[in-house]
Amino acid sequence: MVKHILLLIGLVIIGGVLIGMRSTAFAEDLPKRIPVSVTADKLDYDRTNDLYTAEGHVRIEQQDIRLDADRVVLDNKTGDVRAEGNVYLRDKGDTLLSERVEVNLNTGAGVIYKGQLYKSKENFHLKGDRIERRSESVYHVENGVFTTCDEGEWYIKARTLDIDMDRYATGSGVSFNMAGLPMIYTPYLLFPVKRQSGLLIPLVGYGSVDGFLMKNSVFWAINDYRDMTFTSDYRARTGHGTGIEYRYVNSRDSAGKAFYNYFDKFHGGVNQWEFLFQHREEFAEDLSFRADIKLVSDQNYYRDLEKKLELRSMPYIDSNVFYVERWNPASLYLLGQYSTDLTRNNDKTIQKVPELRYTLFDENLGSLLHFGFTGAAASFTAKEGKTFQRADFNPELTAVVSGHGLSLAPRAGARATLYDRGATTNEPVERKYTYAGADLNARFSRLYGQDRESGIGRIRHSVEPTISYLYVPRFDRGDIPLLDAVDQVGEQNIVTVSIINRLTARYQDSAGSRTFDLMVFRLSESYDVNQARNQDLVGAHPRSELNGELAVKTPNLLTLSANGSYNTYTRRLSSSSESIAIKGQVVQLDVAHQFLRDPRTQFLITGLGLKLERWDLKGQTWRDVENRKTTQKEYTVRYASQCWGLGVSYISKPGETQYIFLLDLKGLGGAKL
Repeated sequence: MVKHILLLIGLVIIGGVLIGMRSTAFAEDLPKRIPVSVTADKLDYDRTNDLYTAEGHVRIEQQDIRLDADRVVLDNKTGDVRAEGNVYLRDKGDTLLSERVEVNLNTGAGVIYKGQLYKSKENFHLKGDRIERRSESVYHVENGVFTTCDEGEWYIKARTLDIDMDRYATGSGVSFNMAGLPMIYTPYLLFPVKRQSGLLIPLVGYGSVDGFLMKNSVFWAINDYRDMTFTSDYRARTGHGTGIEYRYVNSRDSAGKAFYNYFDKFHGGVNQWEFLFQHREEFAEDLSFRADIKLVSDQNYYRDLEKKLELRSMPYIDSNVFYVERWNPASLYLLGQYSTDLTRNNDKTIQKVPELRYTLFDENLGSLLHFGFTGAAASFTAKEGKTFQRADFNPELTAVVSGHGLSLAPRAGARATLYDRGATTNEPVERKYTYAGADLNARFSRLYGQDRESGIGRIRHSVEPTISYLYVPRFDRGDIPLLDAVDQVGEQNIVTVSIINRLTARYQDSAGSRTFDLMVFRLSESYDVNQARNQDLVGAHPRSELNGELAVKTPNLLTLSANGSYNTYTRRLSSSSESIAIKGQVVQLDVAHQFLRDPRTQFLITGLGLKLERWDLKGQTWRDVENRKTTQKEYTVRYASQCWGLGVSYISKPGETQYIFLLDLKGLGGAKL
């Protein structure tokens, strides 16, 4: 910023003095592309020495730039400019206050005496008795003070500062001060000025299992498009982790990141690691590549090392790599998938590596008829088990007839699935079947209300009943292996009835107008015709469970969702889940409940947050209702001023408690709780 301000002073001053001065008190605009306005009590020009002098309430303005001073002198021979006495320079939101400023327009070198610089975007404040620009990007500051606080709640003070705007700043006689009191002193300090390498503020804590905790991170800015973070995760009683994260942006269409963490346990046991890799590549508008790799050393990695319950309770993680090519109306993709079971040994997990799939979407065959096709070839393998090759082909014809508010879509198709070996034999096996079905849809709606200048306007209430039918005749399943959902299909003769009640609202705000579903409520139930007809079947239950789904959402405040399955034979709820989230400016509330009858489980997750001016308080609990125990509690208190923050987090889970402390200095960095 210092370089920018010094050059601006010179440009504004020389633009002002070159307009011609014919009066001791005047205001005149330069008739150029960007006009300059100059006012002063007195203006003189010394032709002999080619010297311009403006005195008394000097003000020079050009677009968003303004310079005020008691006296401004320009030596046109040497290019030296001197502004003195209550010097004030404003460039949009950036400002300079100084007793005296000297700058040479030819070399760009200059000195600011008793200066105060403010950079609005980063909220940087820099003071110095003497701020000298020595080269294009190198500055020297004497008795300097740096802070991002408007009221000086914390600041770094140095006897001298040498700043390279492209690299680092070094200081001698440096002290870190809070509330005007020196907290840390060092005879020498080096820190990054731009996006450069440096040590980030550490995160410290204490845990009943891990003991003293400290996480240190070092940031390395390789260039403007690549950087790395090295992390040390020290746990006094448990071990030491080392993490490396590499981030890169090759172009707008190519970016990614890689992360590796290795945890070395102090007292024996198996050392653990985690590897993550993500990459996105858009070769063309219709050609893309994605990679999302997640690997861990063993199924206990997250349970042993992570504090977040969401990570510790994951049943599995998937790694996916796929290549997609799209054209109208078809697509081709190549997928590789590797799953890690986090509940047991992974040697028996079936992996799909790779799968090639071609899909043709609704190719028109006349005005009513559409043709679709899906063909896939996949390889399945497991460390302990057989390897299978499978090819699957599924052509389908669909017709759409609509009118008078009704839509009928009958369909018919065939499916052939070929395997290189059977479940119990090494001989090739196959499965073939045909199927048919239809969907009958209707929609009835009515509008209520009027549009408004702001808020919720018109609301459309629609009722959407649907009757669906699917028929798959009995066929020989043979000795086919059960690898995924494709192999689970059997004989079906099912009618499904559903009805949707929907409220769609139009909402207007400063960003414009948009429509959204205010409420969606769906009920559905299926009827198995084959079970109803089978007189020999004891205890037949042709009716499926009654399924209900509810979603309610307002533009800003409320989100509610619920779903459940009700057994009409036992007249009991089989499963349900409900969640509500309220996001107010002061209060944030999250409640989620899950219930399953068989096996009997019930969980309740509650979260409450309060934002009171500079204080942010959050609490969250995970409760196992069925076993009447709390699986985890987490409370966070954070104070955030304009330029610094302090936080503490308390985590409690069975057999372990943990405290984590955080200091965040705006402009220098911090860590997230």
